[in-house]
Amino acid sequence: MKTWLKAGALAGATLLFVQTPAFAAFNISAEEASAGYGKAMKGAVNDNLFYSIGGGTVISQPPSNNNMEKIGLGIGWNSDLMCGNFDLSTTVKNQLNGATAGFKNMMGDVINGATGAVASLPAMIIQRANPGLYELLTNGVLQANVAFDKAQLNCQTMSKKMGDYVLSNKWTQAAISEEFKDIVSSTTDAVQASNRQQQSTGKEGVKWVGGQKKGGSGQAAIKPTYDLAKAGYNILNKQSVTSNAAVSNSACNGGLCQKYKTSAEAADAVVKVLGDRAIRTCAQGTDCGSGGLENEPGVSTPGEGFSPMLDTATKENLEILVKLVNGNLAPNATNLATLKTGDLAVTRGVIQALKDDPDNGALVQRLAGELAMADTITTALAMRRMLVVGQSEPNAAEQRLAIEESDRRLEFLDREILALKNEMEIRKSISNNSILVTITRQEAREVDNSLRQDNQQNDRAIQGLSQSTEE
Repeated sequence: MKTWLKAGALAGATLLFVQTPAFAAFNISAEEASAGYGKAMKGAVNDNLFYSIGGGTVISQPPSNNNMEKIGLGIGWNSDLMCGNFDLSTTVKNQLNGATAGFKNMMGDVINGATGAVASLPAMIIQRANPGLYELLTNGVLQANVAFDKAQLNCQTMSKKMGDYVLSNKWTQAAISEEFKDIVSSTTDAVQASNRQQQSTGKEGVKWVGGQKKGGSGQAAIKPTYDLAKAGYNILNKQSVTSNAAVSNSACNGGLCQKYKTSAEAADAVVKVLGDRAIRTCAQGTDCGSGGLENEPGVSTPGEGFSPMLDTATKENLEILVKLVNGNLAPNATNLATLKTGDLAVTRGVIQALKDDPDNGALVQRLAGELAMADTITTALAMRRMLVVGQSEPNAAEQRLAIEESDRRLEFLDREILALKNEMEIRKSISNNSILVTITRQEAREVDNSLRQDNQQNDRAIQGLSQSTEE
């Protein structure tokens, strides 16, 4: 009998010695462990269970937790070829005087004195005094006009070609097109309208969300991601597309207004994930330099993706779950609602099951990440919905460039969601391969060895039992 007691005490001491706090294996700080995980955090970890559920966190840590800074060009970017800056009189003068290797070079020394004649004599006197010279000058003017028209046409062609490669130039052309609509409505002279259009610089901006002019001189920059997300939020919550007001509790009908109280808050969250850029429509960058860095032409805000959001939600969920499982928080509806779970509900029964499980350290760690993943996916889909709805705003829908930019951000969002899904599946697949096979084979060997005992050892055990019985 004494031998049995000694053996039991020795086994208990050995088991206590090999037990390891779970926060060392699950990347949980000692503070979180002391915050109330107690008994459950100090239990032995079942390796088979640990790797069966993924072997740690749902996805890897984000590359950086730093806030993304705005990146500007640092210069005034001229985004348009101003073909209207060409001057007809200068072109004719240079053609006649040979400055552009035109008419004078073709005629050689025939009219070496043409410059002086043109400068001192009216056309009528030249015609009477020297009809031949007058005819040559007339032909030179006609040739200069043709050369001017050709040069201007080449300029306009190059300007349109630039629009295929430079996004800001496309916005400038869009602004000039809107200016031309106003010009045509104010005059019936086609030549005058064309001349005024050639002098347009895009400083008037374009009609943007809510009918407001944006992007021009003295105006706020066009921010496609921010503006469309804000408009989408307001449309979904039946507010004016440009409203900054908070949605009241009585008017809140859906999960979006519960997560974000104002359109600005929602739009900021979208930009933080997807990024954005500031667009100005002025042909001369210096004409649209007002509004600080965030409104500077070409300024871009990089998106950080969903990894930091998922990491933050995982840490918050882990802290709450630790307290719920340990009993520091009651598993009532109010406390359970503080978990970030998206549309995935966590019941009181789940918490009780975790309390009763001897390997709840691994389960709690994994559950915190999976709930955070569900919340992140729900948030991503809400952001996607905001942008899609924002595209339906009538003024924004008229701007094809804005829709293309929004579509590009939506594609980035979809890739981010797919990347999260793929990483979670890949990490779980890897943990289920050689590591899990190794653990499974070790467990099988332990079971097999326990069934094969040495016969001599069994005989000695029986003899010891008989001796203790006789005593």
